[in-house]
Amino acid sequence: MTEISSGFGNRTRSFSESKIFAREKTCRYLFTMLRLINRAIAIGSLILLSACATAPTSAVKNTTKTFTTVVVDAGHGGKDSGAYRRYGPPEKLVTLDVAQRLDRKLRESQMKTVMTRSSDVFIPLDERVRIENGQKNAVFVSIHFNDSRRRGIHGFETYYHSGVSFELASLIQAKLITIPHSANRGIHTANFRVLRLATCPAILVECGFLSNRSEGNQARDWEYRELLADRIAEAIVEQRYGAGVYRGSTQVTAQSQSASMGQEPAPSAAVHH
Repeated sequence: MTEISSGFGNRTRSFSESKIFAREKTCRYLFTMLRLINRAIAIGSLILLSACATAPTSAVKNTTKTFTTVVVDAGHGGKDSGAYRRYGPPEKLVTLDVAQRLDRKLRESQMKTVMTRSSDVFIPLDERVRIENGQKNAVFVSIHFNDSRRRGIHGFETYYHSGVSFELASLIQAKLITIPHSANRGIHTANFRVLRLATCPAILVECGFLSNRSEGNQARDWEYRELLADRIAEAIVEQRYGAGVYRGSTQVTAQSQSASMGQEPAPSAAVHH
C-alpha cells in the first residue's frame, strides 16, 4: 500500500508539473504574440502618420517652369501684428509694404499676381490657403520678417515644404544674399500651414530680423524694402523665364552698387512710391 500510494503521489506531482509547464508555455506564447501585435500596431501607426504627412506633398503640382500667376502673401495683418521690436516697425506693416512693391514689380514684368491682402487686415491662414490653391497655374510667395531674443542674430532665411518648391526657395535665397552686408541663414523645410497645405510650389521668405538693431533700422527704410522686393522679383522672373530676363529699376541698381561701396545712394527725382 505504501509503494502504491507513493507511485500514485509521484504520478500526481508529475501531472501537476506538466500542467504548470503547459500553462507557463501558453503564457509565454501569449506574451510573445501580444508583443508582436503591439509592434505591428506601432509600425502601422507610423506608416499611417507618414502617409498623412506626405499626402499634401504628393498632391503638389510642379508649376515652377510654367506658372502664370504669383500669389503674393503679406504675412500677418490687422489684429495680428507679428514681430514688433524697438528697432523695427511692426512686422505686419513692413511685410505689406514689401509685398506691394513685389506685386508691382511682377506686374511690370508682365506677370499676373494675386495678393492675399492689400491692406492692414487680418486674413486667417485657412483663407490664405484657399486663395493660393484657388489659382490653376501658380506659385506662392509669403513675405515675413524674423524675430529673436538674441539681438545679434541677423540674416535671410527661406522656407519650403514640398520638394518641388526647393528650386524657387534656393533662387530667392541666392538673390537676397547678394544684398551687401547680408547674412545667409540658409534654406530650410518647415511645416507652416500655408506651405504644408499648398497644392502649388510655395515658399516663405524671412527678410531679416526686426530684433536686430541694423536690420530693424533697415526695415524702416523704403529704399531697403524696395531692394528686398527687387531681389525677390528677380528670382521669381528668372525661375519662370531664365536668367537675364528681369530688368530692375535703375534706382535699385544704383542703391545696391552704392551700398556695396559704402556710399549713400544719390537722390532720384520724380520717383513715386
